[in-house]
Amino acid sequence: MSHPEYAPDPDPSLNVQFVDSLVPKLTAGRYTLTAQQSLTKDGNRVDTDDYLDTKLTQQVEVRAPRFTVQPEWIHGAYPPPGATGLYDDVLPHVTLDRATLPWERDEATAKDGTRLPWLALLVLGEGELPVTDPHCLGQTDARTVDQLTGTEDGVLLPPFDQHADPLTDDDKQQVCRTVKVPRTVFRSIAPTQDELSFLTHVRRVNEQHQHAAPGDDLIQIGDYAVVVGNRLPSAKGGRYVAHLVSLEGWLPYLPGGSKETEGTEQDVRLISLWSWAFETIPDHAPGFAALTEHFVDTEGEDGSALLLRVPLPAGRPLSGADQQEVADRLGKGYLPVSCRTESGRSTFGWYRGPLIPQPAQPQSDRQRRRCATEALIHLQQYGVFDVSLATAFTAGRGVALADHQFGAALLRLRGKVQRAAEKNSRPAATGARERIEHLATNGLVGHLGELLTTPARAQEQTAAAPVQRPGVTPAPTATALPATAGLTMERLRADTELHARLTTDGTPLVDPHDDDLALVRNRLLGLRNLTGVPFAHLVPDTRMLPAESLRFFYVDPDWTATLLDGALSVGLAHTFDLTSDELVFGPEGQAPLPPFSAPVTGLLLRSQLVSGWPALEVRPYANPTATDGETALPVLRREALADDVLLVLVEGVPGRVELAEPQQGVHFGIDEPAEGGSDNPVDDGIIRLRSLSGADIGKELDPKQHPFPATPGLDDYLRAPGDTVLNVTKLAGGLANALGITDRPLTPSEFAIQMINAAQRRTFTTAAAQHTLTTTGDHLNG
Repeated sequence: MSHPEYAPDPDPSLNVQFVDSLVPKLTAGRYTLTAQQSLTKDGNRVDTDDYLDTKLTQQVEVRAPRFTVQPEWIHGAYPPPGATGLYDDVLPHVTLDRATLPWERDEATAKDGTRLPWLALLVLGEGELPVTDPHCLGQTDARTVDQLTGTEDGVLLPPFDQHADPLTDDDKQQVCRTVKVPRTVFRSIAPTQDELSFLTHVRRVNEQHQHAAPGDDLIQIGDYAVVVGNRLPSAKGGRYVAHLVSLEGWLPYLPGGSKETEGTEQDVRLISLWSWAFETIPDHAPGFAALTEHFVDTEGEDGSALLLRVPLPAGRPLSGADQQEVADRLGKGYLPVSCRTESGRSTFGWYRGPLIPQPAQPQSDRQRRRCATEALIHLQQYGVFDVSLATAFTAGRGVALADHQFGAALLRLRGKVQRAAEKNSRPAATGARERIEHLATNGLVGHLGELLTTPARAQEQTAAAPVQRPGVTPAPTATALPATAGLTMERLRADTELHARLTTDGTPLVDPHDDDLALVRNRLLGLRNLTGVPFAHLVPDTRMLPAESLRFFYVDPDWTATLLDGALSVGLAHTFDLTSDELVFGPEGQAPLPPFSAPVTGLLLRSQLVSGWPALEVRPYANPTATDGETALPVLRREALADDVLLVLVEGVPGRVELAEPQQGVHFGIDEPAEGGSDNPVDDGIIRLRSLSGADIGKELDPKQHPFPATPGLDDYLRAPGDTVLNVTKLAGGLANALGITDRPLTPSEFAIQMINAAQRRTFTTAAAQHTLTTTGDHLNG
């Protein structure tokens, strides 16, 4: 945190380094180089006639941007150009790839000798540019530089300093963008000279430290100049336009300057080097802190209310084993549902979806289910059924039947497997005896017997149906055809030699790149992640997921396996189809359905967070406490099922889960308090202070020990009551006092570190109700 004329190399231990300024040795202007030489020997002059003392001079002109900037110099801006959102707590700013740009023109120096920038970012609202851009659409007036050196009725034109940097003929022909600003508006929003240095700094990024997020203003490796506005958008909403303007010649006219009141009736015409428009909307919803705090307030004892299940009756004693049985089932995520038996009798059954509040019991020697009836569980003691798995089977079959491409690809795939099995299942035979034995073993006798008896039965026709049909093998005996007879799932699992013979030189029965295999695999993988399963099957009762709630769960692997059984039941014609599925989707976990390496868990979020923060970050970690370099658990699926419902599936059991606002670069502004919050962040906003020394530089300080302001609300730091223009000088002084710095003012880089509007995060751990609200800036260094 310094203001070197040449910036030092980036500190390799830091991700982001803030520097006060980056001033070039030579700023724009005309210079005279003078050179002379002398010749000496042993300290004595050799040129006795002094002919070498003649001085030579050379005029040099250093050129720098003055009236326009190149588009490629604009790295990004926030709020994003053309965006609409909640921006009432951020200070608009623009990031420049040309890191020296704000200091390339020698305008003036501050009282401490710091070079002041010649640029400023003005944020104007609707109606404040009544002539140029009344509706904040980003419109400007084109003017040549020559026109700006003339006169305009009622308008004060840029007072160029042509003595230090005269305008050339080429300069005068340049066309630049300008805005006509009423003098009263200029005086109310323009920064003072003392504030200019606080609103400009350099950001040096040594390591990429940014997730992908909307907008162009992302942190990337390199040096950037950042120009920040001094005005917060209004909480009432409205359109705004931000103009990066040239202050060449305007310093005396800034608020507090020597010419502030000179020509007060005149408007000012400013050169706009770059501009963008955005819209902020009224914020009538609770903020991130308040919404996530509600989850903590309603978590129940030891966080039990955060499990996905119907809330258990509290304070009501249980009477007898039957009531205890009901309570136990409710605690495991079951619900009583009405159902009808095959005989037509109406009754009730127990249902539990795939998302359960407790770890599922491991299943041993699971068998393939071929219909929903096989998945019914009869509770003999009570005479009712557990319909959970039967529902899973029906759901999987329904999803598959609705996907015509899946059904067709599955049938074609089974045909390919059967043809390959027919080819590879016969052992190499060298004699007729071995061939006959093979045919006999595979059902030849039964098949021939069926052929001998079928014509006789075919001729037994009645007079009403005299048409003679050729004898055919009845469908029930189709499985006895010699080619694949005896290739059952049971034999395939027990006979390793047979299983090995079904492949040739390790080549699978179906090409791994087969289109049908790829389609079926992708559909099954999606179905295993519950894609396409009706929401009512996942959450069968609204009491399980009320409004503004967060619920955690395990995924029942038996439910999802039965779901796949239902999908694979489509097109089953004979028993070899089951064998075909075994070869391709067998229980050994071979491709295309590899097993999960850990139990599958997840969360359901029903909240305004889903719509208000579309890029909300959900980060699951195995360790309950944060550690350096830790890797998040794999997220199998993340999908917004509705405008206010978010589903996240995780491979593994997280020790903690972080919900965090999206990181969208290093932005500046104010924060909301940890609890509560009004519609206007100025009324109760806070600034989370950060350490400025030692190894913890940039780390957020405990807001309880270092609150700022002492009472939430920034009204005392506004330039005028009712407006949102900050009194930056007073704010910097207040921050210095809160940090215990009394012997000097804050530097621009120190001020920037304090004004970082870092994303907030709420952490949930598996330990008993440990929840903390922090910011992602904990690991941001400056």
